[in-house]
Amino acid sequence: MKPLAKIIITVSLLVMTLGLQAAYAQSFIPKPKSLSGPEIGQQEALKGQGGVNGGYGVTFVIPFLTTFFVGFTGSMALVSFVYGGVLYVVSFGEEGQTEKAKKIMKWAAVGIAVAMLSYAFVSILLKLKIGA
Repeated sequence: MKPLAKIIITVSLLVMTLGLQAAYAQSFIPKPKSLSGPEIGQQEALKGQGGVNGGYGVTFVIPFLTTFFVGFTGSMALVSFVYGGVLYVVSFGEEGQTEKAKKIMKWAAVGIAVAMLSYAFVSILLKLKIGA
């Protein structure tokens, strides 16, 4: 396995592990007033609508997950783009390395575009209130 792949897998697992720890901590730590999310009155109003944890349904969970994954994908694409740029600069005109760097930067740009389009798609669907 390539070293870059090992690094990406390690960082992904670390982010997922930290995310799980934060999810477990939510039921024990009260929500500070500075954080966004439904207030107590809104939670009570949403309990009748179902959803996870008494109202944390489509309107709260999906935007959170979308924002998280778009941020993660965008960060990884940015790191790949920077890696491709550095590889391009240090290739000193060597054709094989230059092509490899261009390919990395091209796919990183595609990754950023996909992340932005997916966020826009989910935002539009939630604003249309499909399924509500």
